[in-house]
Amino acid sequence: MKLGNLRAAILGGVMLTGSASAINVDGLFEGQWYRGDQDNGTGWQMDYIKTGPEAGVFFVTGFLFNDDNDPTWVGGQASVVAGQSTLDFALYEVTGGSFDTDTTRDLQPIGDMTFEVNNCRSISATISNMSSQFISATNAQFELSPIDEIAGTPRDASVCPFQTTFSGCPAFATETAQPKTCAVSGTLTGDVTFTNDTNWVLQGGVFVGEDGGTAGNLTIEPGTRVLGVTGNDFLAVQRGSKIFAEGTPTAPIVFTGPFAANDPAAGAGNWGGLVINGRAPINICGDEVPFEQCEDVGEGSSGNFGGNLPNDSSGVLKYVRVQFGGFRINDEDELNGIAFQAVGSGTVVDHVQVHANEDDGVEFFGGTVNAKHLVLTGIKDDSLDWTHGWTGNVQYVVVKQDPDAAADKERGIEADNFEDNNDASPRSNPVIANATFIGGPSDNKTTTGMVLRRGTGANFTHTIVTGFEKCLDLDSDATFAAAGTPTNLSGSLTMENTIISCAQNFEEEAGDAFTVQAFFEAQTGNLVANPQLDGIYPTANTPAVEAMNPEQFGAFFDKTNYAGAFKSQAQDWTAGWTEFLD
Repeated sequence: MKLGNLRAAILGGVMLTGSASAINVDGLFEGQWYRGDQDNGTGWQMDYIKTGPEAGVFFVTGFLFNDDNDPTWVGGQASVVAGQSTLDFALYEVTGGSFDTDTTRDLQPIGDMTFEVNNCRSISATISNMSSQFISATNAQFELSPIDEIAGTPRDASVCPFQTTFSGCPAFATETAQPKTCAVSGTLTGDVTFTNDTNWVLQGGVFVGEDGGTAGNLTIEPGTRVLGVTGNDFLAVQRGSKIFAEGTPTAPIVFTGPFAANDPAAGAGNWGGLVINGRAPINICGDEVPFEQCEDVGEGSSGNFGGNLPNDSSGVLKYVRVQFGGFRINDEDELNGIAFQAVGSGTVVDHVQVHANEDDGVEFFGGTVNAKHLVLTGIKDDSLDWTHGWTGNVQYVVVKQDPDAAADKERGIEADNFEDNNDASPRSNPVIANATFIGGPSDNKTTTGMVLRRGTGANFTHTIVTGFEKCLDLDSDATFAAAGTPTNLSGSLTMENTIISCAQNFEEEAGDAFTVQAFFEAQTGNLVANPQLDGIYPTANTPAVEAMNPEQFGAFFDKTNYAGAFKSQAQDWTAGWTEFLD
């Protein structure tokens, strides 16, 4: 199917889930709801049980009055997926039976019910095909309000973020055949908001602001879903513009493809990805070009990046999930889940997951941006990648590498300074703390936890690497030269209070200035030992490490005293907003 036909099919409703979509009908809608147009107290109890990634079952129980004015309890259930706001299900009356297991109950169908969830305070309900004993006593259409609304405590945005009812697409977007869905294309300038009562579909490369022209500020509300429906669809924030994507632990913002997560068609490469272009320094131009004039062009024509503003801000990403992206444009050009291109330290990145990306999960192309609480799962290439002189800080990282990735693309980290000049300045030199890298079994290929090469620097502390064929590999003469020697390290490349456990812990190669094992063993607190994890979490048997030195690590870092991303499972910071970690 050609891209144009595919897009038409999707926007026509073939591939977007449900007859009407936009709101995640999940645990946020649990509780008691009342029929506000009657004084008879007719009400409904709603419950949600999660059954898988972005999927669950919604249970509805209530009572109707029959022709004899007797209350009759009825119930029904509907399977739902993320982004679905319309529920269709059969209603049944339960008669007979008891709590004893040897007796049977009788389910009598009394009609079909449709819920149209408008917002956190309003559900439109329709009952059709009703049994004759209910027709005269029950209005087939009515509105429901939650009990806390009746009691005077509104379900405001701090409790449930879906506060508005879809009323049409704004001027910068286009109506589609799919209900509650707006298509966006071209360049967005000025102040623009993606509201959470709408599914937002990207058409081609959508740019926030004009590089060197009119800026744009894109705000994305909690719980919003932004969809790329073909491989050529991506969102790129241009230099001087900003994105404010601030989800919540119970209502993350999700960038995804056209298929529900439980659809077999959902997978890496379904769409492009998220690109943020900033004005912080990159190192690719050499001393003859001032930083303010040094720039590069992102993969897939995703925009120019680079400059001389290390504190530049491109906005905020908080409680954001990017999944099923990384379309391969050609053999050399793929989009990362998130490409941070010369992004400055004024940008806030906290609680971000990338899942099932065809290319790298997160890649930093220079810049100074920092990040906390990263989750990288099922990545088909390198989970965490950097180049072009990135000098940011990262704390709390979980990587679960995809064991089915292609050969030689099984790396938790692939780290470069600059390919064409391994000693380019500023040298890539991030600080990485409290990271857990977990590899998986694979056939006929080598998986590696960390590949540090092409002159990169980095300072690792309180990290765990386990489950890969190889844990640690240092490559390139410039990397060894910049690091110093195991007995006299320069500080450019260090690793301490780190636990590794792989089939082969160190990759040793002829001609290296020193062995990787000597580098590892010469530093404080490093252990070759089974980390004794329970999945991604530590256990009582996980080896202890020393506390982080507050004089060595600055104000950005929490001063932890444990290796890996978590102190304990009880302090799991991934709960609620992530998926695909099981």
